[in-house]
Amino acid sequence: MSANTSGASGPTLTINDVRHHAEEVRDLAKAEVRKISRTEPAQIVAYAVVGVLVVASLAYYLGTRRCPSCDGAE
Repeated sequence: MSANTSGASGPTLTINDVRHHAEEVRDLAKAEVRKISRTEPAQIVAYAVVGVLVVASLAYYLGTRRCPSCDGAE
């Protein structure tokens, strides 16, 4: 079989097709980076708020506990 068979001639790929697909991939990558950069700071703030609330709750709990040896009845 020769490489120039005319029976199964599919669509040809041009440089413009490749350029168009490359631009689509670039635009998709840029959109994903924008989406990640928007959500990441929000997640960091949310984790920080949860962390502060946990520490404050623990400090409140430890501050309100009754310690028998800490009542001054020595």
